[in-house]
Amino acid sequence: MTELTALNSLRLPEPEQITADSALALYEALRPLLPEARSGGNRKAARLLDLLDEFDALILDGFGVINVGFETVPGIETLLEEAARRQIDVLVLTNGASHPSKVSAKKYQGWNLPLAFKDVISSRDALIAHLQAIKAGQGWMALDTNVTPPKNMQGNEALSVSALASAKGFAMLGSTAWCVADQELFEQSLRDNMRPVLIGNPDVTAPLPGSFSAEPAYWIARAMKKLPALQPVWFGKPHSLAFELAYNQLCARAGKPLRKSRIAMVGDSLHTDILGGLAFGLCTVLVTSYGLLRDHNVDKVIAETGIAPDWQVPHL
Repeated sequence: MTELTALNSLRLPEPEQITADSALALYEALRPLLPEARSGGNRKAARLLDLLDEFDALILDGFGVINVGFETVPGIETLLEEAARRQIDVLVLTNGASHPSKVSAKKYQGWNLPLAFKDVISSRDALIAHLQAIKAGQGWMALDTNVTPPKNMQGNEALSVSALASAKGFAMLGSTAWCVADQELFEQSLRDNMRPVLIGNPDVTAPLPGSFSAEPAYWIARAMKKLPALQPVWFGKPHSLAFELAYNQLCARAGKPLRKSRIAMVGDSLHTDILGGLAFGLCTVLVTSYGLLRDHNVDKVIAETGIAPDWQVPHL
């Protein structure tokens, strides 16, 4: 069992009080569960657009790179147009797991962004691939009422003690409708009968205009502090399976193996996008003006965490 001394001693804020600093502290407390990776050079450029000659393909994060809340990030339209003009393939790799990837694609298309269904991969896809590999899902429960359960998995439109007790295992795909009362029922059910828990979104938070949301990693960390026997399995960035899905799709589309060093993982989070990209061997680009680190001294945070991207850009 991985020792999580820092998590055990960390005081977590209430969900409505999450800040970038408290999110960073929680990511660091969960660090023993995250992959190890080389350090990038943290070179600086004014825009991602200025670096396109360095890459044959881009893997873009969703929140913090394409959008913040329901607003698109300035410059995303121009970036996608220029990438298409230069024949640079683009995939979106998001930790949003609440709904099938095509739902995210529809959202992007609603903003008139040139992203098709085939251009979006999510951490949900990695979790489903795992369930298929272990031939599981039947009798499992998808947590949070505002999610689309995977095939053969029950939802929890009415979370109850009996529904939780009957589940063989749980998949926490999202948490937009999750609350403290749901969390307490869930924790008590696991206390009574520990079962497998899969985390479809390993984000602690997502950036919103003026605030930060409570994402599944925040909630599961609350449970882990109280339940030492709980050992969740994580899917999505920074863990490798999501990157494997994205890389394999890019290679299939290119019709040949691609050099990982010529693929950019572009994101706003050091602990998910950048750490995961570095561990997988990709070139990493940290976008700093719109997401988790938008109000921070980024170089100071990089020094404190030891997670350095290959490139740092304030704008797209």
